[in-house]
Amino acid sequence: MDYQEKTVLLKNGKTCLLRRAEEADAEMMIEYLKAVWGETRYLMREPEDITLTVEKERDILRDKADSDAELMLVAEVDGKHAGVANFHPVGVRNRASHRCSVGVTLYKAFWGMGIGTELLDEVLTAARAAGFEQAELEVVSTNAPAVGLYQKLGFVSIGTMPHALKYKDGSYEDFLLMVKQL
Repeated sequence: MDYQEKTVLLKNGKTCLLRRAEEADAEMMIEYLKAVWGETRYLMREPEDITLTVEKERDILRDKADSDAELMLVAEVDGKHAGVANFHPVGVRNRASHRCSVGVTLYKAFWGMGIGTELLDEVLTAARAAGFEQAELEVVSTNAPAVGLYQKLGFVSIGTMPHALKYKDGSYEDFLLMVKQL
């Protein structure tokens, strides 16, 4: 999906470049996933779950760039990769084709600067422009900053999925299921 890169001003006065992820980002994306999955318990996977090759990640990024129904954005601050947000269809069948799933992740060092808000706002705008009518996400129920971000952007909680995540230590986390009408 096409996206015109954009520079936004952050809470700390720095600027942040928002741009579409490209094939050339493949190696960086794999390192990013390993890093952010290791920084927090709020995400679905562990760093060792990464089995993607750079070539496979290039294919994924190329497919997203060529799609009219998907977008992955990258945020950069001072030339450093700060985070990613994306949307993709929930389903391609007629009865679910109006729904998309959205997500946003940031390196921990960039939390609280407003990058997540900017990324997600751009993704939601693009999803609406692509014809989606509803955005959906799952968030760990105890992740108060993320829940607050989603609520600020108009998402509402529609339920809970108990024991959605199980950690190596045997503990569990629930997901809040959240929806926003576009």
